[in-house]
Amino acid sequence: MARSPEAAAMCLECLERRVRSDLAGSGLSFVHGLSDSPLPFASSAVVQVASDGPEQCIGRYNILHIILPGSENNPLEQLIICTDDNQCAAQADSSPGVEYTKDFQSSSSSGNQQLIINTITKLTPVYYLGRVSTSEIRELIASYINLSIEQNVISSLNMLCGNKVSGSAGLDFLSFVGFSAYDDIHPSGLVRHPNILPVLGVIESSDCWYMLQQKAPYTLENIMHYSPEALCSDWHIRFFIYQIISAMAHLHDFGVHHGNLKPSTVLMSDSLWPYLSISDIWHVKQNCGFGEPEGSTPNSCCVAEDCSSRSIYASFNLPSSLDWSSHFKRWWAGELSNYEYLLVLNKLAGRRWGDPAFHPVMPWVIDFTVRPDENSDIGWRDLTKSKWRLAKGDEQLDFTYSSSDVPHHVSDECLSELAVCSYKARRLSKTILRSAVRSVYEPNEYPSSMQRLYQWTPDECIPDFYSDPWIFVSLHSEMSDLVLPSWVTSSEEFICLHRNALESDRVSQQLHHWIDITFGYKLAGEASIEAKNVMLPPNDPSRPKSIGRRQLFTKPHPKRSISTPHSAYHNKVQSCARCQGKGSDSTTDVMLNGCNPRNMLSQVDYLEEFEQATLFMELEHHLNPIYSYADTSASYCSSVKYSNSEFSDQEILQPDSVLSVVPDFDFGSYLECFESDDSSPMGYQELLRWKQMSYSVTEHHANDIFSIGCMLAEIYLRRPLFDALLLAAYKETGMLPGALHELPVHVAVLVESCIQREWKRRPLSRQLLESPYFPPSVRSAYMFLAPLQLLCTSGDRLKYVAKLASEGALKAMGKFAAEVCAPYCLPLVSSSLSDVDTESGLSLLKEFLKCLSVQATKELILPIIQNILQAPEYSHLKVSLLQDSFVRELWKKLGKQSYIEKVHPLVIANLYNSPNKITASAASIVLIGSSEELGIPITVHQASLK
Repeated sequence: MARSPEAAAMCLECLERRVRSDLAGSGLSFVHGLSDSPLPFASSAVVQVASDGPEQCIGRYNILHIILPGSENNPLEQLIICTDDNQCAAQADSSPGVEYTKDFQSSSSSGNQQLIINTITKLTPVYYLGRVSTSEIRELIASYINLSIEQNVISSLNMLCGNKVSGSAGLDFLSFVGFSAYDDIHPSGLVRHPNILPVLGVIESSDCWYMLQQKAPYTLENIMHYSPEALCSDWHIRFFIYQIISAMAHLHDFGVHHGNLKPSTVLMSDSLWPYLSISDIWHVKQNCGFGEPEGSTPNSCCVAEDCSSRSIYASFNLPSSLDWSSHFKRWWAGELSNYEYLLVLNKLAGRRWGDPAFHPVMPWVIDFTVRPDENSDIGWRDLTKSKWRLAKGDEQLDFTYSSSDVPHHVSDECLSELAVCSYKARRLSKTILRSAVRSVYEPNEYPSSMQRLYQWTPDECIPDFYSDPWIFVSLHSEMSDLVLPSWVTSSEEFICLHRNALESDRVSQQLHHWIDITFGYKLAGEASIEAKNVMLPPNDPSRPKSIGRRQLFTKPHPKRSISTPHSAYHNKVQSCARCQGKGSDSTTDVMLNGCNPRNMLSQVDYLEEFEQATLFMELEHHLNPIYSYADTSASYCSSVKYSNSEFSDQEILQPDSVLSVVPDFDFGSYLECFESDDSSPMGYQELLRWKQMSYSVTEHHANDIFSIGCMLAEIYLRRPLFDALLLAAYKETGMLPGALHELPVHVAVLVESCIQREWKRRPLSRQLLESPYFPPSVRSAYMFLAPLQLLCTSGDRLKYVAKLASEGALKAMGKFAAEVCAPYCLPLVSSSLSDVDTESGLSLLKEFLKCLSVQATKELILPIIQNILQAPEYSHLKVSLLQDSFVRELWKKLGKQSYIEKVHPLVIANLYNSPNKITASAASIVLIGSSEELGIPITVHQASLK
């Protein structure tokens, strides 16, 4: 029986020890764990590439999936180590590896392990497959940094541009992106689909496997919650969905269904290019120990037998499902502790264990001046106000709000990365402290005691101070342990008392106020002004974000009805006086000993509170989104049951043939695929006719299509299409959700087709790609941009895209599509281009000058030209830009006034400041030749020549 994610993972510290031990000397350094669970058990961790190469390449992060050996009673377990490359996003939107594949046979591999490896290698190339080897892993990293993994594919594409065919790699790639001139030729399996996240390596250690991938900086869930304006137009949404469907079609062509498609599993690059990851496919997760139905309750402990923290979460009763309504009901009725319910809210808000930038947050409930006593008001924190408000004071916040250009009270997160790292300074590496706190490590500057820590910070607390006694113990010899309050004798006793305070009746009766401020209705509107809780909005709402404040609730959160009994949330340990029967808190003992508080309330009061809680759940149903037709409110895949053995029997389709003779290629036919949208609007009748012709042949594939429809609707609606109740009603009655009528007509037709109750009536993924919903410009832009996502040098990508542009592809797509393509292409043009690449760079600039509007030219091309002309060093490209013909094209496009203001001064600067005679000569010729036409007196230039 497969185990749930929490049960199959390690605590963050055990994961770190494991990775550091197994990959010592590999060039990969552990950064931090990254959990997918409400609990602090890591199913992923971030590792950093150590590089001696170019400065811009240092700091890359990668994903490493750990597949542990399994048996009949102890199945496979998987951990993921993730990475991200913010520095090199301009060069590539995906990560590189080594072009190295081979068949693997190992007697130590279990059948399930071999199944996983086979699945991975059939769906996408693996650039290294073998045992842990320092030299080979370093070679992998070197190729990753040098962007040379998919060099063969881009070389093949560049050959095709000259009507020369070299192998099948280029043809395979073009078939992925929509060029179907060779329908009878099937992909070789050795080329990556541009929307499948690359697998850099699968590495075998002594008793597990590591799968290395890049960590994408965003997910679709991030974008929808924190920066929905990033998908800035209807066209961009179509372009985005088209790519997801294209990747899905690739999986379906191999006979594999995703089975786990939802916003959190759609990964996105800095340029919002989407990816699906092999590691998120349901069958891969199932066979790695992640297939437990979501309604199950895991054993909350670390799988490492020598873990010193296994007992911390042993009494937790938190199911792996994120069904908020069931958690809320249990919390309201006292069956779920405050701590556990807050962890659920943190997970729903996107916060994640191990990530200092977005760590789970909890309230401070005492100020540590005295031992908490519910019979006294001394020492208790006011939960009706934010910690920021308590620290800053109302007078200062009112002044900030009234005097700011953009009125706000709060300028930072309720829990910043600085605060998290300061809180956990005793347990974090010095490297992280230097990065997040201050560059010069000074141990004496960190708060030395809990009371000082509380007074020092305007930020809220972290869960660790309610659960982990090790957080006080310093790993650094020069930094003392965090000093405990005088009213406790050990860190274990402090954790007991602090947790008791959090679960106390006093806090339980006020906690809903804190939830309103941190996750609820006091984050927006008049309520946020009254609570002095108005956040400073982002400067650019269209800029993608992976973190931020997510407002979960739009109405006041109900007050808790019953506190959780002490025995339900706490193990009997020696350090807990209450567990040992040595003492009690009289105010809460009525609750904690099991007396029903309903007896203390009138029946009318209780029924009124119950009605309010029920209404609140109905209003906030969007917190229970469902993306699978096989899903129900109780468990995942309840109506369609998948067994672990099913995938073992399912054959991954192999290529029907390998090209023994490579066919001819007509570059002209390929160019004809680039089309613009005609001026007439898309016909509704055409969409309906398409819908009637749609059908599926495999139920699992049809369920993926259902997920596509749900995500597409949510992007437009900005709320989920289905929750458990709506899906159950739809299954029973066939009545479509009312929200469907809020969608644009053309979107509603596509969504309705995707979510048909009868799975056979849903379209195939290939049929979706041919839908009239996607205009020709979407398909054309995809074919144009997909090769830019290859893991190869910028020079080779520039050569390819410049060739396409010069042959008329940009012009054929139309101005709007060309404008969309420009941000992907133009960063390839820089002053550092070699002499060989300069011709391609200049050609690309000229083609975009012809195709873009004046405004787009000013926003997209002009900054690049200015950067090149301002560069102090000589470059062939700079001299080329100073040629008279290009300058004339530029000022005709910009207009004389804009040219004189933005470009002309840079031409003059290159005349009298450039140490290079060639550059100065080119600048002087342009100045003299353009003076009369620009209307600038020649004497200005004569003066400049002196």
